[in-house]
Amino acid sequence: MKNILHIAMLFVFTFSVFSAKAQNEELKRYWDDVDFSDTTLVASETMSEKLVNYFFSFTDGDEQRFDSLSIAGLSIVLDKAKVNMRMYEFILEFALNGYSKMGRDQVTDYLLNYPQLAEGEVDMNEGLRLDSITEPYQKVKVGAKAPDYSGVTIDGDAYCLYGSEAKHIIIVFWSTDCEYCHDFLVQIRKNLDLKSDFELVTFALADNEDEVKQAVKKMRLPGYHFYDALRWEAKVFLDYHITSTPTVFLLDADKTIICKPYDWKDLKVWLKQNK
Repeated sequence: MKNILHIAMLFVFTFSVFSAKAQNEELKRYWDDVDFSDTTLVASETMSEKLVNYFFSFTDGDEQRFDSLSIAGLSIVLDKAKVNMRMYEFILEFALNGYSKMGRDQVTDYLLNYPQLAEGEVDMNEGLRLDSITEPYQKVKVGAKAPDYSGVTIDGDAYCLYGSEAKHIIIVFWSTDCEYCHDFLVQIRKNLDLKSDFELVTFALADNEDEVKQAVKKMRLPGYHFYDALRWEAKVFLDYHITSTPTVFLLDADKTIICKPYDWKDLKVWLKQNK
């Protein structure tokens, strides 16, 4: 019985390795018809569509597999693109924007290390351009200090993020017309101790402040809630590089970003692992 099990496991492992190699070769062949040194392709509609189709091919319903496939795929295309730094910069920015909107922090963190570029491989000006692309993402990655915020809540209370003494602070950027945002916030209220272990701070997109007040009241949300008529252009949205809602940050007592959950399931897994 043990021998049969061993053989079966060996078969599965061998098949997995073969499958991974075959998939890697397929990812490489995808770019066979692209001349990465052709500057006319940079930021072109043709290249954008090809990248979207490439990234979409990694989706198979398994989140961890999606991340690992995305990283493998990005490694391939960025290695090819570095023959033309303008192309490399375009793909890096395109991918950072897309994966950050999806909340795929493992992938965005990988991109922030400039994959396939060795130290000394780019000159100072190229390095400065790359830094300007990644700077907004570097400021709000896991492990960074969260940008400070001070303001007056929709209830008229003054609040300062760095003045808080909470053990953990959960920051949620949400929209009043986003049902998924409402579900996420209700899960937070139902499952987290928002009186002692966690402090809830939210920033809403809405047509007006009354709309936010009504939504907060309906969800029975404790915490500190803010609205700014500048919406996406509000300083806090720009500081946290918000491109979609909901976007969630979990901070520790030192205001360090320790988690950026994509959804309630993602946050629940982190909470279970970090009891």
